[in-house]
Amino acid sequence: MLPVGTQSAIVASWYADAAYRAAAHAAVQSTVASFRNAAVLELADRYLGDLSDIVVNALGLSTPARRVLISAQCQRHAIEQRKVARHHITAQADADLVALRLTEALANVRYHLLPQRDTRIFLVVGYVPSVDRCLVLPLKLVSAADAKTKQDEWWAQTAFPFGSKPYRKAKASALLVELQAGALPSTFSSSGSA
Repeated sequence: MLPVGTQSAIVASWYADAAYRAAAHAAVQSTVASFRNAAVLELADRYLGDLSDIVVNALGLSTPARRVLISAQCQRHAIEQRKVARHHITAQADADLVALRLTEALANVRYHLLPQRDTRIFLVVGYVPSVDRCLVLPLKLVSAADAKTKQDEWWAQTAFPFGSKPYRKAKASALLVELQAGALPSTFSSSGSA
């Protein structure tokens, strides 16, 4: 048997230690969350790549602009959508993955998706070889008069997946205008066209 008060002291010490560990864990989690939020907020506009002359001419445009950028706001939106869809690792890894997929799609533009509701926004379908899928990239052409740089600028907006079912439907309805030939997802070839 322990002396009077020793058992209480042990229990009190154990509770104090548990409270300390819980506070330390909460502090670490808060720091990680703050770092992740700070990383998301620190995203800057990012260069994705250049549109080819073939694509710009096929769209019927006479602009010298070829560089395509994505705003920090669009990157944050894409990251938030990925968080909803999947578990996330870090904001920087998500931002890099989003940019990589968009860069791949931009380098492999295949179609212009109609109808075009806004004369400044072009929905282009790009192939992403690393995941064997297509994305629809809404590309906005900002005229020199409205651009901060006083030159025409291309800005990518939030992309979205384009699967075999929407592909077949758009193809059958003549809503896809081919911009340049090239590879398409393997699921598209089973639909009877490639």
